Amino acid sequence: MVSKNALAAFISLAFLSPLALACGNTSDADAEPNPAEPVEVGEIARTLPEPEATPAIVGEADSACRGQLAKPFVGQELDLATRTELLDAVAPQVMVRFLEPGSEEEDGSMNTERLNIAVNDANEITEVYCG
Repeated sequence: MVSKNALAAFISLAFLSPLALACGNTSDADAEPNPAEPVEVGEIARTLPEPEATPAIVGEADSACRGQLAKPFVGQELDLATRTELLDAVAPQVMVRFLEPGSEEEDGSMNTERLNIAVNDANEITEVYCG
């Protein structure tokens, strides 16, 4: 008569042997990471949101830096709240330069996509322009 332990071992070996053999086979995951032939990739379709401000709304000359959207802030004091509102108004514009009184623009620093905010001695916004 066969003991229970021997019978359990026999059943385990009989069941696990085919699984162990299957693990030795190669699969697609083991394939060469950079195939010699080009692989076709499906097209990705995506839609982009409509821009918030078009050149017709912003003005052709200021469309790159969104300067027209900052013009309502001329004459306001440039405190933290105003600065935050101004940056929100011209979003997604990220190139914004605040020019303090007496600061001079560097030669060759003209960038039509950058918004310049000029401030006077009283910390009021005096001018907004691209450059």
